[in-house]
Amino acid sequence: MVAKNDDEGPAVPVDLTFQTLTSYRNGEGSPLHNDQLAAASDVLLSSCMLDAIVGPAGTGKTTTLGAVKAAWEATYGKGSVVGLAPAAASAEVLGSELRMVTENVAKWLHESVGSGAAERAERFFRADDRFRVAAATRGPIVSRLQQEVARLSAEQTQWQFRPNQLVIIDEASMVSTLQLAALIRQAKDAGAKILLVGDPAQLDSIDAGGVLGWLDRQGKAARLSTIWRFKDPWERSASLGLREGRPSVLAEYEDHGRIRHGHYSDMVDRAYSAWHSDVLAGRVSVLIAPDNETVQMLNERAQADRVSLGDVDAERTLVLRGGLRAGRGDVVIARRNDRSIRDDRGEFLRNGTLLEVTDVDRSPGALRAIRKDSGAALLLPSTYVEASLKLGYATTAHRSQGLTVDTGHTVVTPGRLTRELLYVSMTRGRHSNTAYVSENDPDEDEILDPSARSSWRVILGEVLAAEGAERTAHEIQDFERQHADSLERLSREYDYLAQIAAGLELAKAIDGLMPGRSEEMRDSPAWGAAVAAWRRASNINRPRALRVLSESLSSEASGQDLTAVIHARLRRFCPAMPQKPIDPLTEQLTTDRPDLAELLDQVRRRIGNRAERVANAALLDEPEWTTELRQDIGAGADPFKWAALTREVALYRDRWCVNTTLPLGPTPADWEWEQRAQWSHLRQEITHAATSEPGLTDVANLYGFDSPISLTSAGLQL
Repeated sequence: MVAKNDDEGPAVPVDLTFQTLTSYRNGEGSPLHNDQLAAASDVLLSSCMLDAIVGPAGTGKTTTLGAVKAAWEATYGKGSVVGLAPAAASAEVLGSELRMVTENVAKWLHESVGSGAAERAERFFRADDRFRVAAATRGPIVSRLQQEVARLSAEQTQWQFRPNQLVIIDEASMVSTLQLAALIRQAKDAGAKILLVGDPAQLDSIDAGGVLGWLDRQGKAARLSTIWRFKDPWERSASLGLREGRPSVLAEYEDHGRIRHGHYSDMVDRAYSAWHSDVLAGRVSVLIAPDNETVQMLNERAQADRVSLGDVDAERTLVLRGGLRAGRGDVVIARRNDRSIRDDRGEFLRNGTLLEVTDVDRSPGALRAIRKDSGAALLLPSTYVEASLKLGYATTAHRSQGLTVDTGHTVVTPGRLTRELLYVSMTRGRHSNTAYVSENDPDEDEILDPSARSSWRVILGEVLAAEGAERTAHEIQDFERQHADSLERLSREYDYLAQIAAGLELAKAIDGLMPGRSEEMRDSPAWGAAVAAWRRASNINRPRALRVLSESLSSEASGQDLTAVIHARLRRFCPAMPQKPIDPLTEQLTTDRPDLAELLDQVRRRIGNRAERVANAALLDEPEWTTELRQDIGAGADPFKWAALTREVALYRDRWCVNTTLPLGPTPADWEWEQRAQWSHLRQEITHAATSEPGLTDVANLYGFDSPISLTSAGLQL
């Protein structure tokens, strides 16, 4: 943000900006659209050292960058714009589209300030020292050493930014914060300008990142809004719904036949068949799978079909990485950058490059191939084939970012994709993008009862709710500060204090029945569990809990650990009694420690105040999730039941830190047993409200805590 607020960077004069942008035409002869014109103007006229352009998939970011480059070079000359990207393949695409020098970020940092620069500096100083000695003695190698010093100096200069240079960083959301910080320092020292370009709603950095999204959320980025990629107008707005995580847009995809659903094997088969038909019809199509296992299965099937059609030679083949084989006619993908392997146009082999095998040379184990994008030919040695080459018919969502094709076919399985991965997968095709949703998990045992399977709507809704976008440290700090009094945080504080109070109470009860015995029992590994069971049992029926404790102590049980015996018997007692969740505002805890009692009262008051604020905000402000909730239960719901249900959902969301537009967020994992129980209860209440069956009946106090959903802390219900 400091770099964004630094207004001492280079800019383009107003008249030249206007002249260049209004006269600019892209490769198809089209002028800039209004939002592209505005974004390009913001960047060119800004004297900030750091600027950003954010745009959803298909908004013409490359066209906008072409106009920016033209105006910048008109001011500062040819070569004044360079490009960086997180991957070598995307850097190559950027360079070919904008006709400029590009490199991947990791390589640039390695050569400019990393170990590559350090090794070069060591060679430079060694050559310079030898040159000085040779020059003093007028030795015969002076000229050669002088050339070596000059060469190393020029090579280092090649990896440095220059004054008034524009450095475009494409797919900037995938560049880590540390990498961006290093690049910004270099640009500041050189007097250059950094331009971040990308979409924070797509894939993020594997390391700490989130800078592009932060700038966008702070209103510090120019935005592109008009989508051009898709043939169908409805898909332009629907894709934005996927980007924002709105489950309501799924109905549009269903209405237009873009969602298939069923058993995993059937969905894989239908996705493959549709993709194969498109390929045979001459369309450029992409087949996207949620995991590497499915990718390999689809690759094997595609290869087998091509062999049966006579397009692939299955006799003369070589082993690839992963154990599969490839022969003439197979499509393979490079999985590692190798600058020693060059095609006949001088370009090195980049990770992610698609190739078609043209010949197999078994004796050295080499493959001859041509690039699918450029047609350039190259020879792949056996070492690369065995270690870094795979079949390339199907791909994962991660590898599909940046592609633009005619049609896209995506297999979706439960728990494999985030919102960002689904959005990337469903925005690759110009003419159509179809999701094939598996309603069972292939890694789990088969569910025999079809009604027990999750529906495709639930699965895709959970995917849209699973936001994977990175947040910056500043945003996390702000979030933590704002949620210091959330029910999630307060419940943990109360749980900690209540466990201490219950432990003291249990020790007192034990000593009352068997003086001095509690000291020995505290050392048992089962003490913590026994305290939790005692607290639970006391909340249900304290006199009966005392009786169970007394019987356990007086039984002289044969077990070696009396604490474990007490825990087991209290646990057996709890399920036999009517279940009532522990409510922090009504739980009866006695303690002889005034300081502990005061802390418990403070937390209870904060819980009550927070619950009232959360309920009021949900009912008065009507956040987006309440719209989804109203759609779930229907417009004709009883207003009192609607208010009570909204209050319950609001408290649940604050208790479990749910921040998605889905009312209840994604389905909790099985091991999150307490949240899962509350989620299931509320899911049932929503279903009851939608079918006009009896739901919540106690609506006398909309902000009370006597509903089935309690503010219990994690790990206390047994």
